[in-house]
Amino acid sequence: MMSDEQKYTPVALATTPGPTDEQTIATPVAVGINDSNRFLEVASPANLPENHAFEVDVEGQCLMVKVPAGGAREGQKISVPFPSGWTAVCRVSTPVGHWKDGMCECFRHGVFHPLLFNACYCPLVATGQIMHRLKLTWLGNEGTIAQTTATFRTILWIAISYYIGRFVIGLLMGANSVYQVVEVAKMMASSPNSGNRFGGNQPAHPKNTVGGLLVWGRILFILSFVVFVIYLIAKTRKHIRSKYGIPEQSCHGCEDFCCALWCQCCTVAQMGRHTADYDTYAALCCSENGQPPHVPSVEIVGHPRHFHPSNGTGGIV
Repeated sequence: MMSDEQKYTPVALATTPGPTDEQTIATPVAVGINDSNRFLEVASPANLPENHAFEVDVEGQCLMVKVPAGGAREGQKISVPFPSGWTAVCRVSTPVGHWKDGMCECFRHGVFHPLLFNACYCPLVATGQIMHRLKLTWLGNEGTIAQTTATFRTILWIAISYYIGRFVIGLLMGANSVYQVVEVAKMMASSPNSGNRFGGNQPAHPKNTVGGLLVWGRILFILSFVVFVIYLIAKTRKHIRSKYGIPEQSCHGCEDFCCALWCQCCTVAQMGRHTADYDTYAALCCSENGQPPHVPSVEIVGHPRHFHPSNGTGGIV
């Protein structure tokens, strides 16, 4: 008989696409099997209301678990009659072949939803949370656990460094402007009768050179950050489409880039909703994956199909 504290490893389960061309994405939760009474004990993944139903896979068989009267607290065991000796994983239903919802459904979970807040005011942080869920490196590539553990923290430090850099450059530009005003005032005071105080024969003063360098440095600094954000959003979106077999709908060959360039907020919010179950789990602004620590990661079980986004046909092979 397995103890309640025993941890289980997710079981790889084969899935067969149904008429809607969807597969199920699975996330593991701790479960126990009561051998004496032949009950499957499933730990509730969150605070769920009564009659809420979710699915578990048990070695290829699907079992619907219904929350009993009174609801269930997070971690509370729900006993379901089932043959003993099997382990199970909880499933978060995520479609394959199309997006979970539309790009413009940003207010699906409310106006003040943490994902929407991050997507609007700091899309790089929201993208870092999504990349952390997908186990991508800070450059948007797939990597090992060791390489992807610090993805969100790296992205967060890049964002913080950017805003600090802009603030410092702004201070330097302001100080330089004040210095220029003071110098002009001194020139006017020392040459009250001069008719051409700013004539072209005067040599360039170093303060003008510093001001110009600050202006161009600020432009290049901001431009570099914008390009980096667009690159990460486009690459993360392409990875999601490839992983979940989502074909391009428009702008074939450059849809990810166009969405990252023109619709950053909506694009990031859509990616966040597709890779999480906000109907069941809460959202957080300042966590590594945008959700509470107890929420498991979303992974495909079985043998996922590979989608080639650049084949022009939008097909799944």
